[in-house]
Amino acid sequence: MRWYRSLFFKIFLWFWGVIFLAMWAAVLTNEWIEDDYFRPATQPETMHLVHLMDRERPIVAEGRKLWRKIRPGWNLVAVPVDMISQLPHDLEEFADEADDADQILWGQNDGWLMIGPLQRQGYLYIAVTRKEWQSVLNNEDRWLVPLAIVVVVTLLCFMLVWSLTRPIRRLQRTVRQLAQGNFDVSGLRRDLHRHDEIGMLASEVVEMADALQRLLHSHQQLLRDVSHELRSPLTRLQIALGIARKKDQQHVLAAEHDRIERAVGQVDGLVGQILDLARLQQTDSQQLQTSRLGLGGQLQIWLQNADVEIEEKELQLIFREPDDGLKCDWDWMLVERAFDNLLRNAIRFAPAGSELLIGAAISGESAELWVQDQGPGVPEEELLRIFDPFTQVDSARDHAAGGYGIGLALVKRIVELHDGSVLAENRFPGLRITMRLPLRPQT
Repeated sequence: MRWYRSLFFKIFLWFWGVIFLAMWAAVLTNEWIEDDYFRPATQPETMHLVHLMDRERPIVAEGRKLWRKIRPGWNLVAVPVDMISQLPHDLEEFADEADDADQILWGQNDGWLMIGPLQRQGYLYIAVTRKEWQSVLNNEDRWLVPLAIVVVVTLLCFMLVWSLTRPIRRLQRTVRQLAQGNFDVSGLRRDLHRHDEIGMLASEVVEMADALQRLLHSHQQLLRDVSHELRSPLTRLQIALGIARKKDQQHVLAAEHDRIERAVGQVDGLVGQILDLARLQQTDSQQLQTSRLGLGGQLQIWLQNADVEIEEKELQLIFREPDDGLKCDWDWMLVERAFDNLLRNAIRFAPAGSELLIGAAISGESAELWVQDQGPGVPEEELLRIFDPFTQVDSARDHAAGGYGIGLALVKRIVELHDGSVLAENRFPGLRITMRLPLRPQT
């Protein structure tokens, strides 16, 4: 990157230019206000005053209100000799200066040009005009000049800040999307053409997103390949176990066979969950098989399927039913899968004889489904991580409880496919997980 394209140089040059402009404007304004200068009038200048006296109708000064009568160009101002105090302060000062010098003067004072005075028939005559570059402003409008300077400097600074903060905000949004697993970096394309530090940073973020996407894809592909490869030996193990059970007519090895069957079942379940998660990660919203059904009726069916587990732990089910007319357009097979994961987790970690709270309600254009147990809960710093695959937060929720950290990842992916969100929060005691799904997904 060349030095004149660096962000440091741009900021330095910009502020230097703004400060120089402000100083230049301040100097000019100060000179305009304090530019008093008098000298003897030249012959052409004196003849110009005489010419005005012969041809122009004078403006008679009355009560120091002369400036309101001044027209563009040269004006002839007249005042009685004994009433010089009626002149504005600038002209009175000029007349006194000429009287002290006892000659006709040319002068400038506070942005005005003056020639005179000449006396005729009891009047003093002075030629007056504005400086050409200041003629657009009257005395009473001079406050507009510093205001204009402030406005210009403010606009220049705003342009600089805007040019810096816009790409930074785009970078911030893109990085936040990356943290959420969204690798779409199209919002940074316009910044790639910049040749400063921001352009370089945007280019590196795009390269990082591509690398992360390739890494994640290879990771998912590895999981799928390993899971598929495990299916064949698992199937052979199950067949061999079945043959061994038939040969063991006396059930001498029944306990060992049961232990092997449980282990094979756990591995088979883990492989199945990995394959399901991999399949869902490759699925998009357009592939959902949606149908319109009543939420209350579906919840009743799902809870009936878990009656045996609830009764085994003697849990007290507290169910808040949704409105009878609440209907949703969802992929009900996937939503059932997500709800069943939440329900089984809650039953697994709920203490025997405790309460199990389940409910659903409408919230705006979405429906909320929640499951709450009274178990050990989750550390606050781990509440967001529990939805990541293979996450085990502590010994209270580990493999011994039958989980491998994939169920909640499945829940999160299913909810995302429906344009929804999932939230976990401690309720002391217990953990409450809420799924928020639009009544009708946007896609």
